[in-house]
Amino acid sequence: MSTALTPFLIVAILFGFYHLYIFFLRLLRPRPPYPPGPRGYPLIGDLFNEASKNVEQHEWARYLKMGKEYNSDVLHINVLGDHKLILNSAKAADELLEKRSGLYSDRPQFHMMSGLCGWHWHFATMSYSNTWRAHRKTFHQDFQAKAISTYCPFILRSTSNFLKKLAPAEYSPLHMLDIEHAELDSYVRNYAGSTILRAVYGMSTQEELDDYVGLAHLASESFIATMNHGSFFVDYLPWLKYMPAWFPGASFKQKANTWAPMVSNLINEPWKRLKSSMANGTALPCFATNNLERSNPVSNLDVNPIKNNNFDPEIEEVIKNCSATAYFAGSDTTVSLVMSSILALSHHPEVLEKAHEELDRVIGTSRLPELHDRDKLPYLQAFIKEVERMYPVAPLSVAHRVISDDIYDGYFISKGTTVIPNIGAILHSEELYQDPLNFNPDRFLQNNKDSKLSPDPEIIAFGFGRRICPGRHFALDSAWTLIACLLATCDITWPSEEAQKISRKPDPVLDYFDGLIVHPKPYKCRIVPRSITALNLMKAGYENQM
Repeated sequence: MSTALTPFLIVAILFGFYHLYIFFLRLLRPRPPYPPGPRGYPLIGDLFNEASKNVEQHEWARYLKMGKEYNSDVLHINVLGDHKLILNSAKAADELLEKRSGLYSDRPQFHMMSGLCGWHWHFATMSYSNTWRAHRKTFHQDFQAKAISTYCPFILRSTSNFLKKLAPAEYSPLHMLDIEHAELDSYVRNYAGSTILRAVYGMSTQEELDDYVGLAHLASESFIATMNHGSFFVDYLPWLKYMPAWFPGASFKQKANTWAPMVSNLINEPWKRLKSSMANGTALPCFATNNLERSNPVSNLDVNPIKNNNFDPEIEEVIKNCSATAYFAGSDTTVSLVMSSILALSHHPEVLEKAHEELDRVIGTSRLPELHDRDKLPYLQAFIKEVERMYPVAPLSVAHRVISDDIYDGYFISKGTTVIPNIGAILHSEELYQDPLNFNPDRFLQNNKDSKLSPDPEIIAFGFGRRICPGRHFALDSAWTLIACLLATCDITWPSEEAQKISRKPDPVLDYFDGLIVHPKPYKCRIVPRSITALNLMKAGYENQM
């Protein structure tokens, strides 16, 4: 929790009388029991446990442990009258979020995030409504699997720039330097950001790309901190948003006042730049311009809606929101997946060796791998799937909300309950994956003789039902291309002996920052060209293949 408890306990007692009244009303109406979970205290429920943070245990792991204690794959938690349902199994998530998606596709109200910090435009947070459907339709038509080939040249160009930045001036096997986490993170973040900015807004110059990649990075702190429903008390007690920032326990208002301008810049600044380039006729074809053109067919041949910015305001708002959502969400997801992949490779030289062997055999050493090679590289694909399983990008997925009372497995789920699919627990399930804490890409190979073929984590890692991440195809394509090129050209190992003395080898499960989208804690590694031929490929990029 990010807010002091004491002032709110006093307020909660007063507020609790209302819920006590509701409680007694429900006693008069027989219904099935809630799912198992902590009993909590009168009025405040399980506030203390939900408010505490155990730095030695991630939230998804805490809920998994709780599920084992109650011998249940669904958990009920009550905080100040706000009901939460935690889904720890693929069976429960599939039944409720897929098969009953009509009931479970709403979102809870993110008062801190949407109301105070200004993320209301991010359509992942929108309620299940016609407004959300309009955003989803606009986004989906350009980012569905069969449409994203349009953006392939942007991925290749950004990959070329990444490899050139990473390449040393000359090949020297005796001169191998360790790369700092901050430097590597900067390269990967620039790669992901520049790819999506070119695809969405048509940006091409390095100066503007650097500026807007920085905008997304600044705003990400508030997104990560507020997207998990209940991270701030105002999500439970929405009237607290009317308290002045100086009121005891209202420090969330101070944080919101700091974050809101960053979020405003994130959505408004790139759009202003796009509208300006459209007005002067220099806008490049991209997601935004393509949708604006489709939304406003020209009936008068003398009128150019792109150049004159003559668009329906409501439709333009949808396109603007979708553009900013893609720009922000797409870059952070890719960064998480790539940084986790590099961390995994530095831990597992046997995996690196197998990936090198497959790439050399299938692709050779005279060119870089491309997306059309993906089906011919099953081990590489299995490696990425295992990274998605072992280090899920969003281990606690974005919360859903039940729009009416429901019954599941004999348990009562009340209208308005916040439903959280525990993706981390599902992807580490012993029922689905043999030895789940062991990093083993072989589990996803068709010829795996040791165990039955494991469920594809991509079906789980990006959410469920009508709320599944619509940008997953773009994120996976951009991550695959960069990882494949890194493996084709570089050795990725743990640092030198000197670095190991001052840099503890991180625990592959524990050493992650908590949040909606998680990232590895800082680590060092060594990335060097495999040969002089590989170095030349890094310096040339895709110039000879485009």
